[in-house]
Amino acid sequence: MDSRRTPFEPAASRWKRRARTVPAMLFITAAGIVFFPVLVVVAAAADVARRRYRLPTLRLLIFFSQYAINDSAEILLAPVYWVLGGFGRRLGHPRSMRRHERLQSWSLEVLARRAEKYLGLGVDIDPESSAALRPGPVIAMCRHVHFVDASLPTLLYQRLGYRTRGVIMAELLADPGFDLIYSRTGSVFIPRGDGPLARELLSKIGDGMNGSSAVVIFPEGRLFREDRLERALARLNANPSERTARLAGLRHVLPPRPGGVLALLESMPDTDVVIIAHTGLDQFPTFADLARCVPLRDPIRVVAWRVPAADIPNDVLGRAAWLDEQWLRVDTWIGGGTPP
Repeated sequence: MDSRRTPFEPAASRWKRRARTVPAMLFITAAGIVFFPVLVVVAAAADVARRRYRLPTLRLLIFFSQYAINDSAEILLAPVYWVLGGFGRRLGHPRSMRRHERLQSWSLEVLARRAEKYLGLGVDIDPESSAALRPGPVIAMCRHVHFVDASLPTLLYQRLGYRTRGVIMAELLADPGFDLIYSRTGSVFIPRGDGPLARELLSKIGDGMNGSSAVVIFPEGRLFREDRLERALARLNANPSERTARLAGLRHVLPPRPGGVLALLESMPDTDVVIIAHTGLDQFPTFADLARCVPLRDPIRVVAWRVPAADIPNDVLGRAAWLDEQWLRVDTWIGGGTPP
């Protein structure tokens, strides 16, 4: 897939956005490198002045400096890879895909190591759950409570040697690294409020997948917040149905949005599904909350289970109910229940 393929966005709008985001990220990175020694002193002094002796501000500065460097590396390599891909004509060729996937994997792995070292964002997954992740191809469905967990499923699969494709909300096109690289590795950017287009894009995401491939989706569609859960349940109560009664007890996750999941199941009917749940980020609903507490003392706990394709209903209503049941299991585990 070519990063130019965002059919919901006119080419003029795309290049107008990139004319802002690309120079901005390169400038931020260059300035950060030049003034990094000064910023380190200022951040450390600010932490000490506030008696934050674990230096959370300094740690965040180091992490986001790495993020900017990675993003700029992707920006600078994207046109090189475009040329190597036959001036854009062969970006979908396996060799070009692997080239972009190596860059994506490098960036994510470096950031994961920095996050663990400086922010305390380690990952703890038990062997049984780890075994549930493979073999592929699979559809991986993960809960979504914090911006940090957006890369969690991809990181887990990447460390197993898998190729991943993500279902990514179009807002992330504002990040030039995502914009220029991720759709070239098979991920799709989904606009909000255009269900038919989203289903069309998802109908093709499984093309060319093999035993070491995973498609990642977040069925909730947005970050969990208690007020969002209240509004979602209120909407369900406004039009009572079987689903209303089924999901009334949710406390820790949002009701899953079935549209994207149903489109994936339709386009990949013989594919197993892996459900990924995690805890450890729930007490940090905002970035400011997380920033005050780094480095975290406890790792992110992850549990996963696998549902064979044969156990997933074939009809739309049955699949929607099945998805709800999986999310109820996630909710129960997060609330302190036994692992699914």
